[in-house]
Amino acid sequence: MRALVGKVVVQIYILAVGNKSPAWVEAGVAEYLSRMPHECKVKLLTVATTKRAKNISIPQAQEREQALLLKNTPNNSFRVALDEHGKAWTTTVLALKLAEWMQNTSVVTLYIGGPDGFTADFLDQVHLVLSLSSLTMPHMLVRLVMVEQLYRAWTVIQGHPYHRE
Repeated sequence: MRALVGKVVVQIYILAVGNKSPAWVEAGVAEYLSRMPHECKVKLLTVATTKRAKNISIPQAQEREQALLLKNTPNNSFRVALDEHGKAWTTTVLALKLAEWMQNTSVVTLYIGGPDGFTADFLDQVHLVLSLSSLTMPHMLVRLVMVEQLYRAWTVIQGHPYHRE
């Protein structure tokens, strides 16, 4: 893949439910965020997980969390929900999409749900539902996997040897 030429910049927001990550997740996320270039800025924002109580159903908790995610979504954003039932991409396809976003989209928002995931209604409102794996992953780990994959996609675009296929 050829390096992008000209001024291309994309701001990627990762909006995630839950704000108490283990230290090793925070350290890993910080490491990969620090590696991202100026042309592809990635910012992680979190919203609180709804406290589970007897009078709050799972759908109600999901709706509260999703409302917070949408409230924090930048305007004119290309919205992508991460969900195990979404479309599966290879790293190469992610790199192609990242290059496309850098050329054509100024803001991309990636949503990571809480322990109960997303409602079908929320998934119907986004532009794309993407799966990182058909395995169910802890939502905190998804943050680390996503930022690493964004960095890896960037290196593919640049022809850097980090990714070996």
